[in-house]
Amino acid sequence: MVVQHYSPLWQLLRDYQLTSLFSPEKVGANTRHVVETLVGVILTVFCFGMQIWHLMAQSLVSYVFLAYGGKKHSHTFVFLFSMLYLSICHIYRQVYDYGGYTLDITGPLMIQTQKLTSLAFALHDGRFKDQAVLSNDQKEQAVKKLPNLLQFLSYMFYFHGIMVGPLTFYNDYLAFIDGSSFSKPVNSNECGTLKHPATDLNKLVLKKLIITTACGMGMIILPSICFPPEIINTPEYYNMTFLSRMLYVLGVMTIAKHKYYFAWKLADAVNNAAGFGFSAYDSLGNPKWDLTDNVDIRGVELSTSLKINIESWNKKTTIWLRRVVYDRAPFANTLAVFACSAFWHGFYPGYYVTFGTGALMTVAARQVRRHIRPWFQQSQTHIFVYEAITFIATRLANCYICFPFLVLEFYACFNMYRSLYFYYHIATSLSFLFFSFSLDLNKKGIIKRNDSTNYINKPNHVISSKSTSLTESKQSNSSIGSDVKSE
Repeated sequence: MVVQHYSPLWQLLRDYQLTSLFSPEKVGANTRHVVETLVGVILTVFCFGMQIWHLMAQSLVSYVFLAYGGKKHSHTFVFLFSMLYLSICHIYRQVYDYGGYTLDITGPLMIQTQKLTSLAFALHDGRFKDQAVLSNDQKEQAVKKLPNLLQFLSYMFYFHGIMVGPLTFYNDYLAFIDGSSFSKPVNSNECGTLKHPATDLNKLVLKKLIITTACGMGMIILPSICFPPEIINTPEYYNMTFLSRMLYVLGVMTIAKHKYYFAWKLADAVNNAAGFGFSAYDSLGNPKWDLTDNVDIRGVELSTSLKINIESWNKKTTIWLRRVVYDRAPFANTLAVFACSAFWHGFYPGYYVTFGTGALMTVAARQVRRHIRPWFQQSQTHIFVYEAITFIATRLANCYICFPFLVLEFYACFNMYRSLYFYYHIATSLSFLFFSFSLDLNKKGIIKRNDSTNYINKPNHVISSKSTSLTESKQSNSSIGSDVKSE
């Protein structure tokens, strides 16, 4: 257990050594692939012992499907097999350690499942699909040639991402291996001479480690000082007033997020220390190292919309779900995303309560923002009031959706929601029915609107805000950030 908890810290020290010894300037791509694979396998055996065979079995069987599965169905075979294999391991873990927090191979298996499925669809797009029907993102991610076995195993087992990820996509990883990631174009031509992306990398890693340390201290110290989670679902909790219970759940969930911040920020620092994570230059010519950044803490804690809140959390899983599920589902894209996300996490009832509630609130929040927001854009005072209300609503919605992840069991979740009188379920359902009913009446012509009269005597900035709202609404319909909540 000690080894498993602190292996990322050992990785960090080892990353600096291996980065200098095996940089793209000193050795070829094949050598780097060998080093990534060997060190990753050794680290996995060191932490998980013979459980590494689960990773080997899942990856090698999927590789056979990629090589011999045929044009039409290879990506489908990989998706179904990898998700089934992961599900069996989830079920086995629930049998022998129900409700426990023991670190086992299911964590790396979840990351590997993302890698396998994203690679399978990218290969399908690149080798077999008509390029004319692909989106720009799918064209960019498409892989036109099956990786050889060394490249494939290197991608599966690279040592600075094998423990907690985060997911990176195959083309990005290949660019890191051959060094071409450092030659990505800048967004502006007014930047002059660009410095090498790794010039201030040590300072960046140190900054991320400071954030990691703060999150780790919060994870360890805060629960014993305030909002201990053990009180949840106890008589002491149920004897509180409604407002106290609501605020207590908010406090517990705010502190509980620190363990995810700690893991993801440390993983980001580990990858950056290995030289992985540079994405591009910004408009000012500054290098951006956000390719392995999996959480925007400010976005999670200070956002004024559920969409931004969701987009800021577990960002790479959000992108994976968009590319593999949302963009490809023939219908009910939002429900498909939440179902796949729950299935990927495991089979505790709390996961399905969270994602079911999240799906409902996502649709309702989209409708509320689309129809209510334009009326609060007339002045700075109105904007401030709207943002204050949505800030509070987003904080409460986040903890209301996610606390089943903490309690896991269905009846415990039900009792918690009952103690809160299902207030957010009721408010969300009423708003969903109201806006859906009014939209249905508009479509049938029962409620007649003369859109031209809506803009009479309206200031120009109000007209602009309406147009902006409609544009945002269309964008949110195609954005996975408004459709998925992943832990």
